[in-house]
Amino acid sequence: MPKVTLSREEFTEMVRGVVSETVTSQIENAVAPLRESQTNWMEQIKKVANKPDAKNDHGIGVARTIRMLAAAKGDAERAAKLAKKALDSVWKDELGEKVQKQLMAGEFDSGGFLIRPEFADGIIPFLYARAVVRRAGPRVLPLNNGTLTMPKHTGSVTASYVGESQVISKTEPTGGQIIMTAKKLAAIVPISNDLLRFDAGNQADVWVRDDLVRRIAVREDQAFLRDDGTEHKPKGMRYWVASGNITASVGTSATNIETDIKTLINNLEQNNVALEDTVFFMAPRSKNHLVNLRDGNGNLIYPSMREAQPTLFGRPVFVTTNIPVNLGAGGNETEVYLVNMMEVVIGEAAGLQIEVDSSASYTSGASLVSSFERDETLVRAIEMHDFAVMHEEAISIINQITWGA
Repeated sequence: MPKVTLSREEFTEMVRGVVSETVTSQIENAVAPLRESQTNWMEQIKKVANKPDAKNDHGIGVARTIRMLAAAKGDAERAAKLAKKALDSVWKDELGEKVQKQLMAGEFDSGGFLIRPEFADGIIPFLYARAVVRRAGPRVLPLNNGTLTMPKHTGSVTASYVGESQVISKTEPTGGQIIMTAKKLAAIVPISNDLLRFDAGNQADVWVRDDLVRRIAVREDQAFLRDDGTEHKPKGMRYWVASGNITASVGTSATNIETDIKTLINNLEQNNVALEDTVFFMAPRSKNHLVNLRDGNGNLIYPSMREAQPTLFGRPVFVTTNIPVNLGAGGNETEVYLVNMMEVVIGEAAGLQIEVDSSASYTSGASLVSSFERDETLVRAIEMHDFAVMHEEAISIINQITWGA
């Protein structure tokens, strides 16, 4: 075999090629699993972006049904065909099959297309995230046949010291009843058909569901906090509270505010109400004033009010615009509540009834508006419930508050 002689430059180039090929091969072998992993993750991200979480299926099912009916202008048969196309091209999941079957069943009543209870009831868990009273942890009990009767103590057994051979006085607890009856909360939500027709994966479905939940939650909170129990409405906390547990604010200074808060606590403790499970309810104005309140040295007085879940004197604070800030003669007063939530009961009857109509009219202010003319779809949600407080002394309220105004 003839001897091959290489110049230095040729030898260097040959070595460089071998090394480059070896290194490239090693890099490719190392990177291949990462590329595969990245591809898998991208596929997962795409699936998540266009498919609802399994826990959210029912709430999304309501939104998908509404969107299909809107696109079909209320024609359930046509909506079912549109759902089939969406199932094959976008949804590609079991929930989509259920939506299509529901539309094929064509369940109508006098109010339009009636969404099945298994879908409609899936909205209720989302109320717990949006409605502050529910989020605060009340007891929720069923109203079988629309009513629930609960016993309550209005007086306690008393004991006394007696002398030798004296008769022991007999005392018995006195009681009463709380009767809860289902009240009908009806919400009509007009939704633009432009949004309902727009296919943005899961985003439009989530928007429709959350808008419906938000509107129900706002009215429900208003009832549970401050409705007076007249005209078929529940009686809220403001009208359950014992009159002796309502105290006027003493002023606006930091010392006055601390006195107000201590009075709230004292009103409960002097009635033997445990502070476990108690929470504060207040308007955003009140919360924001406490957030920024400082002492003479510039130190925050209530730093815990700046936390993601604010607390005051160790108790959770729930903030809601359903506590007004325009009360009183001056139109600038508000209230703060301290409530033992173990004494608060929400009674629920049936479930959530949701109906969809693309041709009905609704009242906006003093005007009658046609949803057909405005290219809107109407969603009507009906919830049957009542609200009660087992012991009126379990609520304490400071009113006539002007701090923060």
